[in-house]
Amino acid sequence: VKGGIGLVVNNASRTGDDGSPWSASDWVVKDSDSDSIDAVQVELSCTNGDGSLDITYIISLYPLSVATAVIVKNTGPKPAKLSSAILSHFKVRSRHGSAVRGLTGCSYCAHPPVPSRFGILSPAEAMQPEPPSFLGSLFGGNENRNVGDDLWTVEDKMYTILRDRLSRVYAAPPVERSKRIYNTPPSKYETIDQGSGLGFRVIRMGYDDIYLGSPGSSSRKHGKDYFICTGPASMLVPVVINSGEEWRGAQVIEHDNL
Repeated sequence: VKGGIGLVVNNASRTGDDGSPWSASDWVVKDSDSDSIDAVQVELSCTNGDGSLDITYIISLYPLSVATAVIVKNTGPKPAKLSSAILSHFKVRSRHGSAVRGLTGCSYCAHPPVPSRFGILSPAEAMQPEPPSFLGSLFGGNENRNVGDDLWTVEDKMYTILRDRLSRVYAAPPVERSKRIYNTPPSKYETIDQGSGLGFRVIRMGYDDIYLGSPGSSSRKHGKDYFICTGPASMLVPVVINSGEEWRGAQVIEHDNL
């Protein structure tokens, strides 16, 4: 199954035989609560092969929002270095009417999504350039093209248009994070679908970065519906969890039309 809302937790401190980091994938239902008047909650758990990481994933569904939270406990003797993200796929009615609002003034660079089993676009596909269109050749090409990974830019538009293929991380550049004062990404932003008039507010907690991606013309390979992929992430700088400590991250998606 691909798409939806998916949690990615990759442990670079523990690699498999092929050299790839261990990834949380074998989940079991730890608890559930459907008796509440206003919410349905499911708690999942996962441990890595040697039991040094204990991961809890909590999904809470409310009438007008959905909250997802992750708690990672390091029960092993050594520090763990993680990359993580909660990536949500939003179906939109119109490719040319899809956008996000709220990232103005935030630094970003081209970057592939965190590898996962549920992602619709692979990291390699997400970074491929958008094929030039006839109108694009007349009016200056694709303004949302993926530029080099090491080239940082500041978002200067109120609306980030997602009609073309795009794969970005909005974050404070790692070299800036050693300073006492630096700009961080906003804690919330909004998705826009002009075709349906629906919008959602995405709220980030615990994570340092924001991932944003769209398939552009390649969306036809994955079905008739256009979609965007976005969510909080810690991709550029690993999350280091020392022995006996825990780390928490969360995302809330709110219906933005009421």
